[in-house]
Amino acid sequence: MSRELIVLTSEKPSLDLPALASPPLYSAGNDVFDAEGRLLLRVQEPVLITIAGEVERLLGIDSAVPVWWTEIHAATTAPEARHLAERCAETLDGTIWTAR
Repeated sequence: MSRELIVLTSEKPSLDLPALASPPLYSAGNDVFDAEGRLLLRVQEPVLITIAGEVERLLGIDSAVPVWWTEIHAATTAPEARHLAERCAETLDGTIWTAR
């Protein structure tokens, strides 16, 4: 099970996971692992939403289109994963949505 954050941005986001995953964490592709190799974080490739009303239908919030939709999933079994996911979302400089 994971905790999901969605970040909406007006420009296609560029994320530097290696910079966020400072030792003892490490990144591989769109994933961040701890020193024991457990998955902490997965960042999906951004998706461009161009259909008016689609963000509101999916999340219940209004958003202008086009907008880039980026999903960030944090492992709920690792306490540091949630903090890392929030820090990752903040670096994208957009509107952050989570089901709290």
